[in-house]
Amino acid sequence: MALTEYQTGLSVEPATPLDIGELAPGREEEWDRFVEASPSGTFFHLAGWAEVVKRVLGRHTYRFVASGDNGIRGVFPVSSVRSRIFGNSLVSSPLAVYGGICTNDAAANSGLLQAGQSLADKLGVKYLEMRNRTELYPSDLPGRDLYVTFTQDLSPGPEKLMQALPRDTRYAIRKSIKSGLQWTEEVSIPQFYEIYAQSVHRLGTPVFSRKLFDTLRSVFPKHTRLFGVRKDKTVIAAVLCLYFRDQVLPYYAGALPEFYRDAPNNFMYWSLIAQSCAEGYKLFDFGRSKRETGSFQFKSAWSMEVTRLPYRYHLVRAKEIPHMSPVDAKFQLPVRLWKKMPFGLTKVLGPPLIRRIPSV
Repeated sequence: MALTEYQTGLSVEPATPLDIGELAPGREEEWDRFVEASPSGTFFHLAGWAEVVKRVLGRHTYRFVASGDNGIRGVFPVSSVRSRIFGNSLVSSPLAVYGGICTNDAAANSGLLQAGQSLADKLGVKYLEMRNRTELYPSDLPGRDLYVTFTQDLSPGPEKLMQALPRDTRYAIRKSIKSGLQWTEEVSIPQFYEIYAQSVHRLGTPVFSRKLFDTLRSVFPKHTRLFGVRKDKTVIAAVLCLYFRDQVLPYYAGALPEFYRDAPNNFMYWSLIAQSCAEGYKLFDFGRSKRETGSFQFKSAWSMEVTRLPYRYHLVRAKEIPHMSPVDAKFQLPVRLWKKMPFGLTKVLGPPLIRRIPSV
């Protein structure tokens, strides 16, 4: 897409003109410096996320950037999704719970939004989805009140955080400690993947290929860590964490059901919280959940701040916002059938199928 200047509709000082275009090769470090410094920046806005999306899903990302005389003023990664089943769309960003426009500049926000909408109109996709973490500027675009995110300020420290937990959660953590569970960083990707794949199978969701996790570790070696929970010599739970600024995000995780009696998930997340406090991290991001689901109920028992995620959609060929969540009625039968499918077969069929689902 050729570089283009857009009229933002907002006043911009003549001495600092605003240009909107795709990121030029070699400016990735400048992009990342902006994201790291921006209040609206997230891990998923980093330039490397587009590389993960390309390697794992085979999707091209248009990395729009708003530039002025003083450098970058806003960024907007938009990835294409081609699907014969669900139709073509644009998403910011695939594999991510957060995305959309990263800026605290009104003119840059307006120009970047117009760039994304113009691309969607030109390509004739069904819609452009923006997975906003926050919404700094009012929008009349349609949205869906489905997702929330859970966060915990870690500054009080482990002792006060433990005291603030509901009684049942404290009991589960103490039970897991008494059962002899051990926290470890000696977990391999194959060990993690087997546990994770079993967990998503129980949820009735197609699994990603192991390539996703190998790629994350390769592209973000300093921003990803893998932890596990051991029962004697067996790894019974594991979590792949993302690190961004002073934040820790336990992003992909799972536990073996035959050990649920030992509360491995409670042990795993409490151990991560305590360790993150000791290492000086300030925010524990428990991630996105759909309302009224098992994940939502589990996270609600940790006394964290709950924030609605203001996802927005620019509709092109679609007449209404997409309903692509497993909780939607049309997916209930496929979910039940997937749960009954042999586990080994889901690891074969899942990766090529999930690549075609826009909502991932």
